[in-house]
Amino acid sequence: MSDDARELRWLRRVRRFVERLGGEGEAARLHAEVLDAAVELARAERGYLVQVDLDQDPPELAIVAARGFARDELLGDRRDDISSTVVERVLSGEAGGLVTTREEDAYVLDVSSVVERRVRAIACVPMHLRGAVRGVLYLDHRSQRDCFHPDDLPYLRLFADQAALALETAALRSGRGGPLQPRQTELSQIQAAGGQPTRDEDRPRLLRYGALVGASPVMTALYEQIERGARTTAPVLIRGESGTGKEAVARELHARGGAPQAPFVSLSCAALDPSRGVAELFGHEAGAYTGAEGRRLGLFREAGAGTLLLDEVGDLPLELQASLLRALQEQEVRPLGGARAEPFHCRVVALTHCDLRARVQAGQFREDLFYRLDVIRLELPPLRDRLEDVPLLIEHFSAAEGATLRFSPRALRLLVSYSWPGNVRELANEVRRLATIGARELSAQHLSDELRTGSGLSSAAAGESSLAGKTLAEVERELVRAALAACEGNKAQAARQLGVPRTTLYSLLKRHGFE
Repeated sequence: MSDDARELRWLRRVRRFVERLGGEGEAARLHAEVLDAAVELARAERGYLVQVDLDQDPPELAIVAARGFARDELLGDRRDDISSTVVERVLSGEAGGLVTTREEDAYVLDVSSVVERRVRAIACVPMHLRGAVRGVLYLDHRSQRDCFHPDDLPYLRLFADQAALALETAALRSGRGGPLQPRQTELSQIQAAGGQPTRDEDRPRLLRYGALVGASPVMTALYEQIERGARTTAPVLIRGESGTGKEAVARELHARGGAPQAPFVSLSCAALDPSRGVAELFGHEAGAYTGAEGRRLGLFREAGAGTLLLDEVGDLPLELQASLLRALQEQEVRPLGGARAEPFHCRVVALTHCDLRARVQAGQFREDLFYRLDVIRLELPPLRDRLEDVPLLIEHFSAAEGATLRFSPRALRLLVSYSWPGNVRELANEVRRLATIGARELSAQHLSDELRTGSGLSSAAAGESSLAGKTLAEVERELVRAALAACEGNKAQAARQLGVPRTTLYSLLKRHGFE
């Protein structure tokens, strides 16, 4: 198998594995899935998940799961199956892992305990989470000496880190700690630490998450995904329409990660000059090209241990995609005019408004680069899919302008039923403009032309005569009540009349006590 084919095979499997993070809640099943996938991909005979207690000297090792090539569980006490010499070398962090087909690692095959076990090949990598080692992934084979390849180490490390994240997530969902998951970070703890006061006594709602505002189900799910993504340093791909807040999400990932004080640097790929792109990303030495008067580190190294944001990565010129891929593969960059490559330590977060898979199929984006960036994916909902958040957002943006806005019934109806094609950015701009008007009550005539002429609710659903003097939250409840009454309790029809998905209507019904 060619090197390119091997890489794509690994990256596709890592991506499929990460997609399970939001759905699997049973750690025991994930143990089996992690090991079965690793054994299959590395063509190992056996696989072990090893918990490591670094507080002990020497570190205390415990095998928490063991699987064979036939996807069978290896029963009994397996402590003698692994070599402490191998694990200790991996924990030393000198080479980021061990594979016995690599010259500097081959010596472990002559260790007496390995010889006694008749093991002919070993691959072992650490499992990192928030910069700390939580365990190791240990693979071996008793008959094929060359079954592991040194070039597989970077993919094994990526796979192992995502396995650590998956196992911690499963433990959090089950409400308990577990092997390789010593720390809990639950959404309820975030609410207690930084959430705004709630207005639903029966079901706490997170109204604000850092700079993000919204209490809808889709936003609550997004907050949980950000929490998971912040616990690892793997690349993140954030996809969403223009104006949905992709950069704000990227900044929350950075702020909640392991190095919030480190730099956050960004680059617009759409505006990148291909002829200078390599220097911009990777740096240059003095005199490397005409106009390069001094030495520059480049954004990868300027970011330090922080975050490098690649905005609209789908617009990255093809000639630069190969250079970016090489940097992500090797975790190092070579400055223009430089004599040697330099390692970098930042996390890469890529933003896009387009479907990168479609661009891959059209030959406009490299498939291997797509999988390199798409390890963790965050999909941002458009505002039209969370219209119940519009009142909260209006309050938030009004407060930022130092204003308290009051609206006529018709103006309120238009605001909460508009489709907002420009998403949160369009709403923010509308509120800023309205805040400058200074009217005691804002009428429909004060709204932009798009809102006045946009598709909205019928007067029966809006209940205009009953909205005067009510808060935005009360208006939201009244709109739902009026739509249900107009549709004689038919929820599907009421959702269509309100212009929201049925899932959004169900959350509104629960929030306002209609169920």
